[in-house]
Amino acid sequence: MQIRYDFSTMLYLALVIAVLIPFSFFLYIRGLDKYKTSRVSFHALTFVWGILAYLLAAQINPAIIHLGWASRITVIRVLAPILEEILKSLILIYLIQRPDFNFIVDGVIYGFGAGIGFAIAENFEYVTGHPEMALAVALARVFSTNLIHATGTGIISGGLAYRRSDLSWKAWLYIFAGYGVSILFHIIFNTIVSAGVAIVVAFIFGAAGGAFIWYLIRQGMQVQKLWVKEKLDSAARATKEETKLASQIDVIEELLAPLKARFGPSTVTLIRTYIYKQGEIGIKRRLLETAPNPERRSEIQEIINGLIEETNQLRKQIGSYCMLQVRVVYSGQETQLWNLLNARVAAAGLGQKGGGLWDRMNTKIKDANAAQDDK
Repeated sequence: MQIRYDFSTMLYLALVIAVLIPFSFFLYIRGLDKYKTSRVSFHALTFVWGILAYLLAAQINPAIIHLGWASRITVIRVLAPILEEILKSLILIYLIQRPDFNFIVDGVIYGFGAGIGFAIAENFEYVTGHPEMALAVALARVFSTNLIHATGTGIISGGLAYRRSDLSWKAWLYIFAGYGVSILFHIIFNTIVSAGVAIVVAFIFGAAGGAFIWYLIRQGMQVQKLWVKEKLDSAARATKEETKLASQIDVIEELLAPLKARFGPSTVTLIRTYIYKQGEIGIKRRLLETAPNPERRSEIQEIINGLIEETNQLRKQIGSYCMLQVRVVYSGQETQLWNLLNARVAAAGLGQKGGGLWDRMNTKIKDANAAQDDK
């Protein structure tokens, strides 16, 4: 089909939408990585690979039809989903072999990025190929097809990444399940869309896929927080309070708010980076236990040593007095918790007996914190 390029204002607007909205989805998903363990260079790599995967698929799919190996409708509904999901995932097979790859959170985000790269490249073909309705095509695709592509690769990469922490034969079931679910989801979507289903159904499929990716990352984050709590120890010069901070990464901004008011945003930026790296040390220590061979253990240990050195440098930049405040900030959070419980007990009308008990506990905590501050 001859593509007619109509560079009108509407076409430009449609192309902007076809790029910015999918990319904003990716930025949101990337923001769910609370420990910031995923690498910007890998994001760029997966995005570029997604574009290359599209270019390969755009040659192979028409060739299958042209050679008479399958009908056009069979390619659209069955063969294209299989081929595209496999092509998009190839970069993840490479990344999960690297010692600086972490866990499901990294994998799902990298996979989502590869899917977004594929989707944006495909958007250009569809939008420029229908200039008379470019805006409608762009809006329809970014909230449906684009999310399907990103979801599919995200699910596959989650299954592949699980293998990093489980070397048993059962881990292969997650890999096969990842490919199976992704391909089946894509096949169902292509089938109903090609059959002329209402656009709202396509939007529901896209939203469901995006929600499932959010769920996978949240579950992965819960596992990583447990790893940090278990594995971040004195070998990394992390105190008990620092470990608690790193394992409660979801509320880190609230915990650091008093330090920001006292020491300023630039110092808190250093503290935040310090906590991120402490968290990654804990994650890497857990992965060290499931390394498949001595060579891989040595590579991971080298990364851990580098992270420890970086935290030592950050500790010096932050300063001893500020680090002392970092180590007691969790205690301050515990005091706030007891204050809240005390208020709720009083509001519940449990009487002096219950309220007195909470008062005494609250007073003891405050006295302990005051004594710590005096030291």
